[in-house]
Amino acid sequence: MSTGVSESRVLTGDNPFGVGPDHYKHSAPPDYSDLLWSETHFWSAWNPDEGVGFFIHVGTTPEDADLWWAQVMVMLPGGRTLADMSWGRSENRDGPTTGNFRARSPELGHFQLSFDGAGEITTSAEMASRIVGSGRSLPCSFEIELAPAMPVWDLFKATQIGEREWGGVHHEQTHSCTGWLKVAGEEGGEWRLDGCSFRDHSIGHRDFSRLGGDHLFGVYFPDSGRSIQTLLMWNNTGDVEIRSASIWENGELELIGDVQMTGVEHGCERPTSLTALTGEPHAFDWVVARAGGERIVARVEVQHTVVMSNTSPNTNFNGAAWDAGDEALLLAECAVKMTWPDGDVGYGHLERGYRRNLLPLGGS
Repeated sequence: MSTGVSESRVLTGDNPFGVGPDHYKHSAPPDYSDLLWSETHFWSAWNPDEGVGFFIHVGTTPEDADLWWAQVMVMLPGGRTLADMSWGRSENRDGPTTGNFRARSPELGHFQLSFDGAGEITTSAEMASRIVGSGRSLPCSFEIELAPAMPVWDLFKATQIGEREWGGVHHEQTHSCTGWLKVAGEEGGEWRLDGCSFRDHSIGHRDFSRLGGDHLFGVYFPDSGRSIQTLLMWNNTGDVEIRSASIWENGELELIGDVQMTGVEHGCERPTSLTALTGEPHAFDWVVARAGGERIVARVEVQHTVVMSNTSPNTNFNGAAWDAGDEALLLAECAVKMTWPDGDVGYGHLERGYRRNLLPLGGS
């Protein structure tokens, strides 16, 4: 049974959910007694003009909650990717830090991200077939700043679902981004990271054993200033439990419970929105019904895909962990383009995650 927002409503202000101004300046105090406790972030970026971007996933290590891990996957032209995994400690607890990656938040919703390391050169097809991380690597570095394009969205204040086994705090937000990227050994080798971004953040007990799949989705439209955000989740039998979305425009945040995507329509059992880990289908629809009766159908097109996997106890891999069996969550992380009915174009990020036994057509 689906659980959406308690009621469609419109909120105003730059911080309608009352997130503390210093929420991101310091890491959360760990619950050392809980092996499944985590603080986890992801950030994305995409420059549509140059066809480059990244997906970054960081969190605390189950066996040592003071040790951060970071997955950094840099999206390059031609469907190529650099994939890195690193670990490290943040002595001042002022944000995630590993040997290669650093994230800081100078004020609410603003982030400064930097990386100086190397990554295995791979492709979406290789990542969809195996775990990657031991092949030829190239030096890579970037610096980027993210500025809010919408207020912080808080799942547990936007809906009445109550605290769940996979997190006690869950935020999502779109951004604009500016920065640079350098990769040694690549033709050209330098690009701008100016464009659109989406991120999420969660804190608390992180048990994915009941989770069958999810969609995290955020897009920013630079010309109009509009942003959209969506969260869909289903359990390990394929029953959709969460449908929630929002539209930010003209200084108002409209919360929406009536949201669908191709393959996750109302009444569906066992969603079918991802048919291969390389990101297919590469074009599909996002559909919402607004409180005033307007029905919006927006077209989404995949620009690039990277693949990651999650297994218990909150262990993450670059690439597809097929050998882990049905315990593995397999995730296609996609940079996307979205076209509004009036022709307005935005860019952002879509995560389509499936437990292996629920992935349509076997995912191969």
